[in-house]
Amino acid sequence: MTACGRTIQAIVVAGDGIVGRSAALAFARALPRARITILRTATDSRSLVEKVPSTLPTVHRFHAAVGLDELELVTSGIAVHRLGSRFDCWSTSGGSWFHSFGEHGLKAGAVPFHSVWLRAWREGLAKPFEAYCMASMLAAAERFSHPAEDPASPMASFLYGLNLDPQRYHMRLDAALPELNRISGTIGDIERRQDGGIAALLLEDGRRIAAEMFIDCTGPDAGILSRIDDRFEDWSAWLPCDRIAVTAGPARDVQPFDTVRAEQAGWRQDVSLPYQSISLHLWAHRHLPDRADGAVLRSGRRPQAWVGNVLAIGDASVFLDPLHGAGLHLAHSAILRALDLMPGRDMHPVELNEYNRRTRLEHERVRDFLAVHYLRSGREDTAFWCEMARTAPPDSLSRTLEQFSRRGRLPMFDEESFAQDSWLAALFGLGVLPEAIDPVALGIDLDRAQEGMAALADRIAVLCERVPPYPQVLAQLSAQRSSAGGARRIPAMRSAGEAMGGSPFSARSK
Repeated sequence: MTACGRTIQAIVVAGDGIVGRSAALAFARALPRARITILRTATDSRSLVEKVPSTLPTVHRFHAAVGLDELELVTSGIAVHRLGSRFDCWSTSGGSWFHSFGEHGLKAGAVPFHSVWLRAWREGLAKPFEAYCMASMLAAAERFSHPAEDPASPMASFLYGLNLDPQRYHMRLDAALPELNRISGTIGDIERRQDGGIAALLLEDGRRIAAEMFIDCTGPDAGILSRIDDRFEDWSAWLPCDRIAVTAGPARDVQPFDTVRAEQAGWRQDVSLPYQSISLHLWAHRHLPDRADGAVLRSGRRPQAWVGNVLAIGDASVFLDPLHGAGLHLAHSAILRALDLMPGRDMHPVELNEYNRRTRLEHERVRDFLAVHYLRSGREDTAFWCEMARTAPPDSLSRTLEQFSRRGRLPMFDEESFAQDSWLAALFGLGVLPEAIDPVALGIDLDRAQEGMAALADRIAVLCERVPPYPQVLAQLSAQRSSAGGARRIPAMRSAGEAMGGSPFSARSK
């Protein structure tokens, strides 16, 4: 950290939605001596993070950092566990497949499992790829358990995210916030510094809010950052859905996964929560011009999320299709990265350049992962899917697809948000298969490999039968919390937060 005399003392967080409150909570915990002000602004109806329930497993790392407890969130009806998503009609087969957060199979020495699986699959000797993934099979059986401590067990081979009730999560973040200064108002103008940064926000009612750092959580228009840098990279060619409608309905049977169904000109996601169900409908307006509802989307990102003393987070930094629920992950990741690289009052370019470099890489790889679902679905039954099949991928995704399509090799980049197994689950689920078998897999005894794969699939199936149905798990967790008087520990199991290493700035928060 910078010497005490140069540390940032005054921070304004503009926007008090989920992203703004997450940022305020994390910065207040990590920088207890800083004076933090939350500027309450009108919520942008297009802000996806405020609407989308789904999260990635990294949500637990952020919760560990800010002191939010998984057991409390689940037993109070704010969250349910999310092993992944079931994709329906999202390939030429028209069938279903799971994308789950976990390892698939076991390595055959130095040979990747997916190469062995592909060889066996071509010979008709293998089950679908997901049959060798504990998380996928638990989800298919609508069962859930926390990962086991024994690293040799398939029950230790997965992670999980959460599906969050946006309104209840919003309120829980508010309750966790310390006593911070809060101001309501609308930004009218800014007062610049000589170095090009911002000295103060000028509200429409005449008030002036000065600070040394401004965190822009105002939504897609980036109400602060856009006043000093209005550049925007449009990614709608690869993420074509430009309308979203969100509907809430009565609660249904809660499941530890969500369902994503491809439709004529987009897709629909259904999420079951304890107190309500939420459906997201996304489509490309040019292919459904008669549908008049929905908020307007424009996928893309700000080339530099941190400019001078202004840091844009969430939808103000990157605005992506909510497929897979990566929006909150990107916001949380940005917050933790900013704290890890926190500069002094001078906002030295060394820290800012590194932050922007890593952020750009992260955004691009999430874009690529989402885009492959559109560009390689194999569907050509409507004009929308035909158009996507003809669209050239971005360069970084082209590199991935070229390597994979040749012999099943999957190059991983810096700042990946989705693990290799996630990429493999998506590619195989979409029906993208390599042209040839990796030579290293040809040396494997196929009969022995098939026996080992069958034994693993059988073991996973037996373990699934021993795990209770998800509603029973929720009841057990509620009883556990009640009997322990609200105790926060989940005994004999690893939560995803523990598996990912706990708080990333626990020492700094002291």
